[in-house]
Amino acid sequence: MPRLPDPAKGFKTLRELDLNAIRNQAEAPFHIAIIGDPGVGKSTLIAQLLSGPRSGMALQPSPITEHDLNEEIFVQPYSTVILILDISQSQNTIEHPVLERLRSYNAPTIVCYNKVDLMQNPQTLRCTSPLPGTQVIALSASNRQKVLENLVPGLLRIYKEREILLARHLPMFREPVSKKLIEDTCFINAGYSLTTGLAEMNILFDLPLNVADMVVLTKNQALMAYKIALSLDLPSDWRETIPKLATVVGGGFLWRLIARQLVGLVPAFGIVPKVAVSYAGTYAVGQAVYQWCVNGERVNPKLLRGIFAQALERGREEASILLAKLNAASPGISRKTA
Repeated sequence: MPRLPDPAKGFKTLRELDLNAIRNQAEAPFHIAIIGDPGVGKSTLIAQLLSGPRSGMALQPSPITEHDLNEEIFVQPYSTVILILDISQSQNTIEHPVLERLRSYNAPTIVCYNKVDLMQNPQTLRCTSPLPGTQVIALSASNRQKVLENLVPGLLRIYKEREILLARHLPMFREPVSKKLIEDTCFINAGYSLTTGLAEMNILFDLPLNVADMVVLTKNQALMAYKIALSLDLPSDWRETIPKLATVVGGGFLWRLIARQLVGLVPAFGIVPKVAVSYAGTYAVGQAVYQWCVNGERVNPKLLRGIFAQALERGREEASILLAKLNAASPGISRKTA
């Protein structure tokens, strides 16, 4: 049987959170240089990247600069380059000096073939990169969904584990990054609840959860909420932001509401419902925080209960999957924790 974490350490972990490190990462220097011939769609792509939740609060000056193909540009060590080519052109040749200059930037680069919508048979597309080792994508800059499906994953790969920085500067990324933060934290809390088993219910304070476990789960939710706020370009001072976020979802980050929803399950509270509670409660917190960050409005209790109920079903499914995986790795665990 694998060694289980000590839930009591949640109190120490909460005191040791380094929110300043998260803040510093979100406020790190950021720059994207978009390069291409006139009329290739640079401005259209930039408008897409700068459009999204809270786009009216866009940073000034813009973190994106637009350049012609033969223009000398100043690329910082933290810059990313997007080279746009017109896929509808029969030939997309780039002169040798231009290629050498692009190579000299030594920056993460995406070669973006635009105007795929003008192709008669897009299924036959064969996009090649003039710069070996770079990412290559095809899209239509005027089609937001295609940009989301193709360019967004490419930039997320470049900014892996720095997604908050990307979302804070580019509004187009705010919703997908927030969704990822919520999903990741749901799985973290569900996994933690499974490994600890939430072994002893403590109904004191009307909570069908162990208080030590509550500390860890709530700590993870607080981190998620702060990261969502940073992604949505809210003030970065956590001493100002965290208390506001706590009031959005009420005392205890929704656990009292969850307890009332699940009071009927307390007499036969098994491991799957407990994990499902952790998952659904975290999801509801994330949605409440996201909606408040976007429009400044709290999610009404009725809608919040609906969000939780839907997430609870997903949580039960994920709990069963996690439990099956754990039991496959260590047969008999599921029976001991049921």
